[in-house]
Amino acid sequence: MHKKLDVETLDKLITHQHKTGNIRGVLPFVTKDVKARLQGEVRTVLGEFSRQVCSQTLENDQDPLHLHETSATYDIQEKTIIERMTADVTSDNEDDRYDLERLLSTLLFNNEKDVQAIHPHIFLYYPLSKGKRGNLEKRVAHFLKDVLVIDQPTKVADVFNKKNDEDLLVSMILHHLDELEDDTKPKGKNDYQSLLPSATEMFIDDFFFLSSRRDFFLEHFELFLHHYYFLYVSQLTFKFAMFTDGNYSHVNPLYYSLDWESLNKRRKAFNDVYSFKGLRDRAPYVFVHVHTQSQLSHNWLNNEGNTFMTYNDLSKKLENEASDNEKAEFLDDLNEWLTKYASKMNFESPQNSTSIKSAIKNLYNSLKEGMSSEVCKNYGKLVEDAAFGKFLKARGSLGHTLNITQDFLLMLTALAVKNRPRIALKELFVEFEKRGIKLDRYSQKEVVDLLDSLNIIEKKSDSGDAQYVKPIL
Repeated sequence: MHKKLDVETLDKLITHQHKTGNIRGVLPFVTKDVKARLQGEVRTVLGEFSRQVCSQTLENDQDPLHLHETSATYDIQEKTIIERMTADVTSDNEDDRYDLERLLSTLLFNNEKDVQAIHPHIFLYYPLSKGKRGNLEKRVAHFLKDVLVIDQPTKVADVFNKKNDEDLLVSMILHHLDELEDDTKPKGKNDYQSLLPSATEMFIDDFFFLSSRRDFFLEHFELFLHHYYFLYVSQLTFKFAMFTDGNYSHVNPLYYSLDWESLNKRRKAFNDVYSFKGLRDRAPYVFVHVHTQSQLSHNWLNNEGNTFMTYNDLSKKLENEASDNEKAEFLDDLNEWLTKYASKMNFESPQNSTSIKSAIKNLYNSLKEGMSSEVCKNYGKLVEDAAFGKFLKARGSLGHTLNITQDFLLMLTALAVKNRPRIALKELFVEFEKRGIKLDRYSQKEVVDLLDSLNIIEKKSDSGDAQYVKPIL
């Protein structure tokens, strides 16, 4: 009888360790990277993301402008680059040349000698870290390109391209940055499978609006990309934990609090299911969920063979495409696999499940028992790491809570209103929730007070009931 679950393949996949086979990846983490966590530093990811979107590579992606090639000082190496930029400039006065070189140096480098983004094209020259950290940065960048950009790579890439309408100094710098090479690797289907269409659609819409405001984009793109990285990872964490009830067509917002307000244990940002505490509670089990769904994806309804089918996907497929006999056969195969897996892992097999839903839960529980708790914990730390930096604040005995700085709030407000003349205040908070951010009534009041102080709130009545938010860009 033809198997409805490929038990033979699953048996081979865990001969030595748990593997997902040819099922497509949905998260970029490898447990051995736990010591190489980003901890909020996503500048390097941004550089690699920009290069991958533009199908460009660097011969030396850890030192693209050759600032560290020798033991010479930064200034000497930097001056070599600046001199190359001014080689074609004629001047009778060496002081004038020196002033031009200093001006270009100030434009291109900050005090720490990091490259400054004076144009979106400069992002492609942000270096990677060395070793395992660099490998993680590459995978996260690849993941973000695959799940967020999807079918818009050409339009997104155009934002980073050099244009002919730049001012003279910027043009001079861009003209002499030529270390990029075309990525000649064969292009196939995205390695990472996108599971959150609403988040992807929102990212594309926000990205093009943000990029249309050049200065604001240059200042906020790192924060913007980091937000969508955390949004995507946190959403999968919660939806996996819902098993077949996880709805991937919309975002379940998490509770944040504002950087300048005080908290107590009764506040939503601390104690709600959808808080950082809730994320931290679920993070150690993401690894188990990924493998459970990958194993379940080895079924006869997986037309492409390598599609990652979520619990929800599988449930809908079974309901809409499988006959009663096929469902019964699938349940038999699943029970058979549960028995085999328990035998291989040397623990007692669960009783045969009488429903597919209970069998799925049994498979999850069996994998959780059969996997290294340390491996699962390390994978969970990488999930948590996506929030570190701008979006977490240590609040003493309360621990870490999700956090909104004033800069982040203004960026969110700009994205929420966009080009509209104004939006109702209540709609502002709806737009925040679409982007994964929920605020309790105390935090909402803080938002209103801040925006009002910045003259962004428009009141249409003396009572203050009809309040609107104006665009800030």
